[in-house]
Amino acid sequence: MSELGKRIGQRIRELRTQRPERWTQEELAERAQISVSFLSMIERGERVAHVETLAALANALGVSLGELFAGTEETPAQTEDLLRPLSDFARARGLTARDVERLLGVARAMFSGSAA
Repeated sequence: MSELGKRIGQRIRELRTQRPERWTQEELAERAQISVSFLSMIERGERVAHVETLAALANALGVSLGELFAGTEETPAQTEDLLRPLSDFARARGLTARDVERLLGVARAMFSGSAA
C-alpha cells in the first residue's frame, strides 16, 4: 500500500482517538456510514478510500478534507532518508561544491528540460 494511504489512515485514527470522547471504530464507521472492517483497513493503510468516503469521514469527525490531510506529507526524517543516497554518492566520490553544482545542472536538465 502507498505511504500516503498509510499516513491518511494514521491521521484518521489520530483524529478519532484524540476526540474528548475517544470514539471507537464502530462509532466513527456508523457516523460515516461505512463498515467497521473497511474503516479498520483504511486506518491500517491496507485500503485507500475514495474521496467521497474520505469526505464522509472528515464530516463525521467534524473536520474539513484539508484538515483530514494535514500532517500526511512526508516527515523530515523521510525526506532525509530520500536524500541520504545522494549525499553518500557525493561524499564517496569526493565531489567539490562545483562538482555538485554541475551534477545539479544535469539533474535540472533531465527533469525540467533546461539547465536553469
